[in-house]
Amino acid sequence: MRVFDGKVYRDMTEEEMHVPQEVLLKAKYEEASRPLSASEVLAMLIPQQINTLAVDDNTALRMLDFYPEWTAGTAYTVGYKVRRDGKLWRVVQAHMAQVGWEPENAASLWEQINETHAGTMDDPIPYSGNMALTDGLYYMQDWVIYLCTRDTGNPVYHALDELVGLYVEKA
Repeated sequence: MRVFDGKVYRDMTEEEMHVPQEVLLKAKYEEASRPLSASEVLAMLIPQQINTLAVDDNTALRMLDFYPEWTAGTAYTVGYKVRRDGKLWRVVQAHMAQVGWEPENAASLWEQINETHAGTMDDPIPYSGNMALTDGLYYMQDWVIYLCTRDTGNPVYHALDELVGLYVEKA
């Protein structure tokens, strides 16, 4: 049996078939009119408001689960942050998101937010590609530390071991 459920028809569950229609309607009405809990309201409010908070990148990473998921068809403005596959991303160029322009696939539109590191030998910057390298700073990839010997100016995408002699040297 099919029932009208708001905007669409759906199949009734086996349990619903044995419950009087008045009971189902009353339960549906009560659910739709009950007060929302604080946690339900927060679950709706936080993803909508989190991008209005002025927080540094390390704090934003600690709040990762509260940022909205990347969604195709959404208009994103510069600075807006989203989650995707457990990572936090920031918009660097305003755009209307579409399939194929996911953060990991569109380096000209997005930058991944990573923990802030000093770039010293004791606190090297983790390198994962799509990063501009700065002369004098230390970077780490695959547990190997590299010293940048020349600014790249633009993000580079090669593994650091492929950039030895061009932009980096093993530390």
